[in-house]
Amino acid sequence: MSEKALWQIIHEAVSKSCNEVVEISEIRSYIEFNYPAKYNKIHPGTINAQVTYCCVNQQSRVNFPGNDKERIANSKYDFLYRVGRGQITLYKPEIHGQWEIAKIDDKFVVRHVNKKLGVDFPNNKQPKMSSHTKRSKTMRDDIPRPSVEQVKFYLDKWNLLESYTANESELNRLFWDRYPTNDVRDEILNKVAILDKAYSTHLKSIFDMATHIFQLKIDDRLQSGDESLVSDIANLVLSNGSPRIEYSFATKYCSHHRANDYPIYDSYVEKLLLHSRDVDGFAKFHKKDLRNFSIFKQVILEFRKFYSLENFSIKEIDRYLWLLGKEKFPKGKSKK
Repeated sequence: MSEKALWQIIHEAVSKSCNEVVEISEIRSYIEFNYPAKYNKIHPGTINAQVTYCCVNQQSRVNFPGNDKERIANSKYDFLYRVGRGQITLYKPEIHGQWEIAKIDDKFVVRHVNKKLGVDFPNNKQPKMSSHTKRSKTMRDDIPRPSVEQVKFYLDKWNLLESYTANESELNRLFWDRYPTNDVRDEILNKVAILDKAYSTHLKSIFDMATHIFQLKIDDRLQSGDESLVSDIANLVLSNGSPRIEYSFATKYCSHHRANDYPIYDSYVEKLLLHSRDVDGFAKFHKKDLRNFSIFKQVILEFRKFYSLENFSIKEIDRYLWLLGKEKFPKGKSKK
């Protein structure tokens, strides 16, 4: 019997994991325990390199032989999808969309295929709520009930919005590749400034926020998924002594380091969660509870479970809620 290739072992490790999102450290431990002879022969960086090679949405995969040519990501090596720094999941085209390696201006790039996938809705008529669902006085027929088809529909829609996807790619490079840690204030300042501009969070002082994050020494807490970190970042005292609560920004800053530990709070997301609570009663909470990050995260998880959306990552649920909320609750028509 021939020895398994490293990519096959990695596929096995991710497939057998009980976690939807798998850390590279978990893969390393799996190989060390189940294939000790092979583990002892490979360089520590080889596992990371093989993961990069197999991640369909990893830009640096084009630096490896076999990925230095134009092709659709549908080979046996295209089985991973990167969801955060050091975090991957099995690639599912029906959820993540189709990816490819394309040649643009004599350079190979990884990109989402620019075509709609999944379910088509004739004449923009999207599925209505099932007949057994109890309607409340807050029911709106223009807001479809959450479902796998609906999430796919809005993720496909998001992937076709080039300004959003380009913005997201730039932020990923900034947070994952250029400045993954938070021990240099100038690097934090760069991340805070670009994130504030990208999301229009309108921080009162970018410099004060960067200094605040630098002083908190957040890296170990980020790695452990410490939920109290959001509150600590959010509670900012400006250099003039004025207190500020930058809750939405704090969730975004943490999320761009570890997307599946830190869902993003946003007024659009809030409105959609409240609507779904009132219509279907998926969870019991008050509007003010969503400003408590631990409760907010639990509500997101209950939302995902109630509507049978467990195959989608927290990041994907984020995008779905935000895009649908933005569409159905435009800021010009209601107070944020």
